[in-house]
This record gives sequence, structure tokens and C-alpha cells, in this order.
Amino acid sequence: MPEIVVHSLPQPLRQAFSEAVASRVAAGALGDTVLGRPEWQLPERLAGELREALGMPSPVRGFRVVRGLFDALPAPGPTPAHWSAADPHDSAGHDVALALAARTLGRVFGWTDQQDGRIVHNILPSPGYEEMQVGASSTVPLAWHTEDGFHPERADLLLLACVRNPDDVGTRLAGIRDARLPEGAVAQLRRPLLVIEPDDSYEDEDAEREERIGMATVWDGEGGLCVRYDPSYTRRLTEDGEFAEAYARLSEAFEECGFVVPLEPGDLLVVDNDAVVHGRVAFRARYDGNDRWLKRVLVRAPRVRPGRERREHGYHQQQVAQERHLLAAGT
Repeated sequence: MPEIVVHSLPQPLRQAFSEAVASRVAAGALGDTVLGRPEWQLPERLAGELREALGMPSPVRGFRVVRGLFDALPAPGPTPAHWSAADPHDSAGHDVALALAARTLGRVFGWTDQQDGRIVHNILPSPGYEEMQVGASSTVPLAWHTEDGFHPERADLLLLACVRNPDDVGTRLAGIRDARLPEGAVAQLRRPLLVIEPDDSYEDEDAEREERIGMATVWDGEGGLCVRYDPSYTRRLTEDGEFAEAYARLSEAFEECGFVVPLEPGDLLVVDNDAVVHGRVAFRARYDGNDRWLKRVLVRAPRVRPGRERREHGYHQQQVAQERHLLAAGT
């Protein structure tokens, strides 16, 4: 297990950022609108200092934990029982802070068919979802996966901000560059012999009818070996025994090198979505307003992925970029 290093924002930066967030919330900004008005953007100097303090996950570690981003923000109220019940006004401070911070790392976006196209997602346990392989589950572990692995324009960076975690529910990570795989298995996993479909958090009833375009599980990126993985929503295009054996070995390798990152309220976890898969340990939700609550934002940063991915349809899921919220913000 790698050492979990927590990077704390310097106190002057915490103060300046908190004041910037508070002023924008007072002016009516929400997580889904703050990026849409020029006057709500962070001053260039503050944005630069924040970008440097947040940092990018190193190619070796593939993740980064930052503390202090949400200091002095008001409590957002009880944990909702469903993402749709989360009032964006009640948690405006956290949402605006996360959106502004994420913008310093790249282009922030959401999906039209996920959480009503919101930019800031709410990840919390919900009744009826306990045993599903989605973020709203609880009593089963959330299996290793790449965020939105079905889509060629998936996030480069996944940002998870902890609002509440009284039961110390751990977020699990495993890096493909830490996985012990024989060369033969890596060679097999380079073959585009499977497809990943959208998970059950998407409102897509036609995914099974779409053309199946083969996807590779691993490839070489600028920082090393990269991975695209979501076995819960994967269909193989071959019965090849060597490929099946390599895919099973990858699952074992992730279990061997995986570890838990404990997140406290106010912590921000930045994950390289090409280098690290993530999941979650099982827990029992109480639905009493005190359950684990994370905020999620997706970021596209300049990155080159395999050219063959451009042939994929992404199941016609469309991004909601920050530009859409220009209208929502009244500009």
C-alpha cells in the first residue's frame, strides 16, 4: 500500500479562496452556474496559486489528496436520500468551491443523461440502490472501474470531495502501473476485444442495441500504461481463452495492489482516470441524514488517447460542458 500523503493548502490561500467562494455564493452563484459568468471566475493570480497547490496526480501515484479547500464553508444540511433531492442552494458553498477548483485543472463537464445534466454530482446511498453497481449503492462493494469507461471522451481527472463520512467509508484505488501482470497478459489486454456499456446511473434503455465496437483494456500513454476497465458493464466480443485468462488476471492484480484512501470531510481526492481504477467498500446506510456524502466533478485535461477510440459512438451520450451554463447563469 502506498503512503497516503495529504497535501494541505497554505492558510493564506485557504482564506483567499474561501472569501472568493463566499462572495460568489452571495451573488447567487451555484455549482452549475458559477463557471458561466466571466465576473464569477477566479482572478488569474488566485487561480494560478490554487492550480499549483492542487497539483496534478503524478504518473507514478495516479492520485492526490488535498485538504483545506472547503474551510469556512457552511454545512450543507442533512445527507439527502437521493441525488435529485439535493438542493443546490443548500450546498452552494461546496458546489461552487469544487467547480472553481476543478476549472483550474481543465474543462469541467457533466452528461445529459446523468443526474439531469448537473456539473456537480451528488454521490450518496439511496433506498432501492443498495446492491447495484452505481454510486448510490451501499451494502455491496463498488467494484473496480474506470469512470464512464464506456465513452471515448470520458474524464481525464475524477474529483471527489468529501462532505460527510461519519462511518469512515473508504474509497478504494488501484493503479494499472502497480499491477503485476505478465507481458503476455498485457499483450492480450491490448486487443480490442470487449465493449463497455453505460452503467445504470444513465437513462439509456437502448445501449444493448448499439453497434459493438471493440475496445482495448490497456494502452501506452505519456505517463505509462493506461487502463479502461468496468467489468460490471462489460461484454466480451470473443471466447478466446488467453484473453479471458488475462482479463481475470487483471482483476486479481487490482485486488493485490489495491488500497483504501480514508477521506475526511473537507478532503478532495483527485484521481487520474486513465491510470487508476476506483471503487468503494461496502457499508450499511442509515438514511437518517448522516450518511456518507461525496461531491463529484469530471474534468477533461489535454491528453492523447488511442486514435481508434474516435470510431466509437459513446452510446450517443452527450457532454454538458460549462458553456451550457452560460444560459443558466443569465449571460
